[in-house]
Amino acid sequence: MDAIQVLREGGYSMVAQKDGVITDALCGIGVKPLMRLYERDQNALDGAFVADKVIGRAAAMLTDLMGAQSVHGEVMSQSALDYLQGRGISASYATLVPLIENRTRDGVCPIEQSVLGVSDPLEGYERIKSAIKKLMDAKNR
Repeated sequence: MDAIQVLREGGYSMVAQKDGVITDALCGIGVKPLMRLYERDQNALDGAFVADKVIGRAAAMLTDLMGAQSVHGEVMSQSALDYLQGRGISASYATLVPLIENRTRDGVCPIEQSVLGVSDPLEGYERIKSAIKKLMDAKNR
């Protein structure tokens, strides 16, 4: 089975494949699986093909930061596609959308908002981390 098939049939949110072998199959909401993977091993996706349910610019930056060679999003934002192509990373998608919406579908996802206009993946990671912290702090109030 390939990563896209495992993603679709296995109930995962992110699947990585290297040299025909599934190396990671993770569940979680938003960019959290990619964040956990980066914090575990910054080179976890070096040369890998990554399939994810939703690839926005933030997820694209994280896959780039970890060295992904190719990225597939079941849903991919135009900003993510532009970012990946601009970085020389092969990109594919099932559905291309103008932007990733927030959970209530009344605006842009706050994680996406945090990296708009950012092109450096390490800066993107720091902004994503900060945005997640703000969201978690607001949730815990």
